[in-house]
Amino acid sequence: MKLFVIAAALVVVSSATSADEQFWPPELRGAKNGTVTLQSKQFLKVPDSVVAARKKEGAAEFVMAKSAPTVDLAFHRELGPDAISRRLWSSWGDICVARDGRVYCGIGDHGNDVGGDARCFIYCWHPKSKTLTQVVDVNAIVSREPGQPAWSKIHAKIDEGPDGTILFCGTLNDGNRAKKPEYQWSDTLPGAQIYQYDPQTGKASVFANLPPKRCTATSLVDHKRNIWWCNLEAGEGNALWGLDLTTKQPVFQGADGSLGFNRNFALLTDGSILFNGESSLALYDSTTKQLVPKKSSFEKSHGMRASTLESKEGFVFGITHQTNQLFRYHVGRDELEMLGPNWLTGMYTAVCVLSPDERFVYYLPGAHGQAFKEGTPVIQYEIATRRQKVLAFLADTLEQECGYVPGGTYGVKLSSDGRTLFANLNGHAPDEVRPTSMKTKGFGLCAFVAIHIPDSEAN
Repeated sequence: MKLFVIAAALVVVSSATSADEQFWPPELRGAKNGTVTLQSKQFLKVPDSVVAARKKEGAAEFVMAKSAPTVDLAFHRELGPDAISRRLWSSWGDICVARDGRVYCGIGDHGNDVGGDARCFIYCWHPKSKTLTQVVDVNAIVSREPGQPAWSKIHAKIDEGPDGTILFCGTLNDGNRAKKPEYQWSDTLPGAQIYQYDPQTGKASVFANLPPKRCTATSLVDHKRNIWWCNLEAGEGNALWGLDLTTKQPVFQGADGSLGFNRNFALLTDGSILFNGESSLALYDSTTKQLVPKKSSFEKSHGMRASTLESKEGFVFGITHQTNQLFRYHVGRDELEMLGPNWLTGMYTAVCVLSPDERFVYYLPGAHGQAFKEGTPVIQYEIATRRQKVLAFLADTLEQECGYVPGGTYGVKLSSDGRTLFANLNGHAPDEVRPTSMKTKGFGLCAFVAIHIPDSEAN
């Protein structure tokens, strides 16, 4: 028997919305302030595709949660005129849980960036009111001159600065193209910029510039030392770059080509940065301020695609690129241990997060649009037992009750108490409301979810 806790009535896509109308996203009937809340035993039903896949040789074992989570869902709204015809509404970067509990996330339309016709927005999730509000039009922060490009993505991580402002950086469809002559940069827009949003005033402004004609898809903030780290693209190879958030002066810039696979690096306890080097793991040593190659390497993979902070026991947990294997790396001993497939025989995963008590690693496999093919699972990996537990399969319930097919995520974070998992989802609409231009590939309709983990599953 299903129990649906919803604002008013059973949630279905509004019959007033159709693929022929120029309104996007579709409206959710029964939503309160744009959000629906669901609790259903169907979240715990294993899809037929997973029943078949778990029988394959080498598939990782998993168990099901006994209690279903409560899930809040909201679409990103206020997308501008004719939003339904934009190229590809999508989300590519990690999200931020601020100290006050609010969550910040971003989406873009993957539009005509070089022609200046692209859209990109920042949103704020308010946990108490359960509302998702657009707070920044990224391309409106700096006035564009004729012929200048527009940001089409938020790919680097959104973070909170030391003063409580929210820091973020826009990018192009492909940041490595920024050095091409057709991208007409100026003194006011010399390339990628770090922007700040002040929740107190509601204003957004330029905080600092990256080196000219560079962009980034990967960043994080070292809050203890007030340093914003990123990978610089569009040079003669990838380079690690750090900016002091107090002085707004660079503290480090690696040589172009010194950073390998550029989609992930990890902050260590002492302020060092663990990253994918040219042929092995490598370290920016915070003491010597030098890049140091390590002996550990991922033989069949480009390296880390997702990683956690360093644990108190000195481990970084993560998931590899291409091979989709769980791993743990001991920083002090320079020891890398592979822990098996992250889901069944392995599924591309872009982000993972360590729980505050360091008992679990949480992640949603299937980042690049394909998660729905295996039910869009929400995984809790228990470190001590190495057990994968599925807290929920989101796909069937969200499609049937909300008219939404969740395709995967690049942004996942936990609340400070470890009891709510937030995710910024890519997805697409089901056939009855899906415009003909939208393919069933897990992109085109973005949503934010708050997954409330039952006490029985977090203890």
